Amino acid sequence: MIIRLSQIKSLERYKLRDKQRILAIALDDMPAMRKVALRIAKLSVLIPFFIALAYVEGWSLLPILLLAGLSYPLLTSPIEIQFAKPWISNAVDKFESQQD
Repeated sequence: MIIRLSQIKSLERYKLRDKQRILAIALDDMPAMRKVALRIAKLSVLIPFFIALAYVEGWSLLPILLLAGLSYPLLTSPIEIQFAKPWISNAVDKFESQQD
């Protein structure tokens, strides 16, 4: 399973910002049903975590929410990459045409 954009062979020659733009293009190119499935997959990972937070009260919730906000990309990026993999090559072509 690919968990970072640097692990995709076709994106090795790009900078991190360019890789993120290519991923965004690939996510935009996905069909609507695939986007819905992506959002459901992300929610299925996040919901149990936030349900567990419902039992924490007071000021102790603040550092936990900060940690949750910082870990959000770590949890959701691999899911986005897996869903966008079939559209990466088309996204690279579109990115290259935008650069010219």
